[in-house]
Amino acid sequence: MDETVVKNAILTMATLVALLLGSSAKAETLETETDRAAQQSETQKTETRVRGTRVSITKTDNFTAAPNFSGFIDKATQASIMVTEMPSPYEATTAGFNEAGLASRAMTLVSKEVVTAGDYPGLLCSVKQTAYGTDFSKWILAFGDKERTIIVTASFPDAAAEKLSQSLKQIVLTARYDNKAPAPDPMADLPFTIAGSKTLLMAGRIQNTLLFSPTGKITAIDPKDHSLFLVGQALNDIDIPDKSDFARTRLKMTANLTDVQILSEQDTTVSGMPTREILATGKNKQGEELFVHQDIAFGGGSYFFLQGITDLAKKEEKEAEFKAIVDSFKLK
Repeated sequence: MDETVVKNAILTMATLVALLLGSSAKAETLETETDRAAQQSETQKTETRVRGTRVSITKTDNFTAAPNFSGFIDKATQASIMVTEMPSPYEATTAGFNEAGLASRAMTLVSKEVVTAGDYPGLLCSVKQTAYGTDFSKWILAFGDKERTIIVTASFPDAAAEKLSQSLKQIVLTARYDNKAPAPDPMADLPFTIAGSKTLLMAGRIQNTLLFSPTGKITAIDPKDHSLFLVGQALNDIDIPDKSDFARTRLKMTANLTDVQILSEQDTTVSGMPTREILATGKNKQGEELFVHQDIAFGGGSYFFLQGITDLAKKEEKEAEFKAIVDSFKLK
């Protein structure tokens, strides 16, 4: 694979993670609880460091730390605030924050304005999206510099927009990045441990997804080995009745992967969890052939995603290595 192709694939994956909906928790009494949250938003506000990041947000007390991602949720109103640090240039990351770019991710751009977040230039977008059978609105704040981009996404049901939209907009705009704070331990607050290999080293973390690469860096590409391995937990608790079909669908959603051909499928276990394993081939957008090893492990009302990707020519060399990394996965 060409180095630019690999970098673009990583950037696409990272941006998709950053723009995902933060929480799908259902509220039984949405209207009443939304009134409560709206009333609280006028008073109790606290500056809080977002777990696993160097970002602080001044939020209302009805938002509590999210269990599956870096950010906060209010289950009563189905609202969420998700914060993602990305080791990619601000200009490149936000190049697709326009009508066409967001439409390709099933979002409708409502408005966009230039803002600042502390010392950093930024963009604030209002978008709409349908997910899990519900119409959602979002405020997306992106800011950064040549080395990094921070994306803060506040999501809330369209039905509650009149009561929640402005308060969530103001919360999003309080986001501040502390470049003097120590980098968080990427494994510290994850519910699992996993080891890399001799040729695939820990490269970093984006939300609750760990990346392993030959260089041990997300933005540095090995010219001879473009292999990647990703592992993470789903951001939302979801019910998955047909696990085999879900695993195939999830494989076909892989960024920059086309012409997927499944070589084999089997049920197995990962750290005691029922798992669907798929070995497949595919092509990137440049037509280069790839090999993919994917395991979806189902547990705790959610799932864990483990995927290794390499050039098809390296299949024999990397297949056992991918399997060894999967076998090293252990729930805490």
